[in-house]
Amino acid sequence: MDRRRTLPFALLGLALLPLTSACAPDNDAGSIFTGDAADEIGSEEMDDEGTSTTDSEGSSGGGDSSDEAEAEDESESGPKLDTLPPDTVDDGVGGSEGCESIDVLFVVDISASMNEEKANLNANFPAFVQVLDDYVADPQTAALGYRLGLTNSTIVDNADGQATFGLDGELFPAVGDGFFFPDCNFMGKLWIDGPAPGVTESFTCAAEQPKSDCNNCSDIGKERPLDAIEYFVDKAGPGGVNEGFYRGAESLLVIVLLTDEDDDVQNTTTTPAQTQAILDQFAEGAERYVIVNISGPAVGGCSSAFGDATAAPILHAFTTSVANGVQGDICLGDLSGALDEALDTIVESCDTLPPPIG
Repeated sequence: MDRRRTLPFALLGLALLPLTSACAPDNDAGSIFTGDAADEIGSEEMDDEGTSTTDSEGSSGGGDSSDEAEAEDESESGPKLDTLPPDTVDDGVGGSEGCESIDVLFVVDISASMNEEKANLNANFPAFVQVLDDYVADPQTAALGYRLGLTNSTIVDNADGQATFGLDGELFPAVGDGFFFPDCNFMGKLWIDGPAPGVTESFTCAAEQPKSDCNNCSDIGKERPLDAIEYFVDKAGPGGVNEGFYRGAESLLVIVLLTDEDDDVQNTTTTPAQTQAILDQFAEGAERYVIVNISGPAVGGCSSAFGDATAAPILHAFTTSVANGVQGDICLGDLSGALDEALDTIVESCDTLPPPIG
């Protein structure tokens, strides 16, 4: 994808200036750089008393016809740089210059069947981070940085019982006792800011097992990623534990779902349409966020080097319903392709981030 920026119009005008004056015929009606049109913008002369006089129609008072003829001859001898057009590039927040930050939330299935997938995510993550680093370093983009956070797709209270490893949409703090629960060096925050040294190491440490920090907790295997998204949004408001992760108007929000099961129809409390509507409102526009869903197929299960994955029609319906959705196939046994496709969409969406609605 070409991310080149258009030069401001004023600079383009300067570059074309010599060509404009050199090629203009003597009877040319004029442009804003030369001839009569420049006079229409306004010209200035000194009268016999040394006083500046200006006529909005381009003619100056206090001079005779010979003076006017001399002025006309001088104007025809070269370009007249009275003024340049204003810069028409919109430099506003979320405008044509693109996003300033990319805030990426990973919603991870923590069931035991996901061990291979999480290991593969960690193996491919350095390349993912490198693309983000290079994008931010590119002087032709407006991006200043990115942010990475994790939660899991487990909700504590379910119709089928409690899953106490659930985070209920809260960002994983990655601060533990260094034994059962490692300290992943998030620098006292609930997320990792990059580019910075140690981003990959901190993330892969946390992605191993983003769950609540209790020794006797359980996970009953009821994945509810759509509910987790809505809980996350609810706790991102003023005073909420997730406040500050998503930086708002100047940021592109990205949510990556990684699971080998569909949204649990027996326990979920939401629908794809409801989750989409909540995200549209939270991000202040349907084009201001990206959903990356790496799951099983829409129809039928699959087996791969990762093990088995069930069909995920609900998550597929959700991903295809949003404006910027990427569907990855967990059955391929390698996440690199899905992450590459996700990065293409993330970069394009950041380049073209529209301003907030409302």
